[in-house]
Amino acid sequence: MRFRAVLRWVYGALVATGRIYVYMPSPSRGGLAGEPPPGHPERLRPDVPLTDVERALQRDLSTARRNRTRPGDPL
Repeated sequence: MRFRAVLRWVYGALVATGRIYVYMPSPSRGGLAGEPPPGHPERLRPDVPLTDVERALQRDLSTARRNRTRPGDPL
């Protein structure tokens, strides 16, 4: 009985430690999946047009996404 209590405590401690080092954001905190939440510094501003380099990167990424064989494949 005492051994199970110790194992339960160790398990709880490991879970708590993992939650510190692996942050899992809540999907209800903002935007679509993969988008930064509102107010995040990396969020795109719709009033500022993309630069030539940014448009080229966007074009390359959209082409790579279309050419994937399965939805889960890396780009």
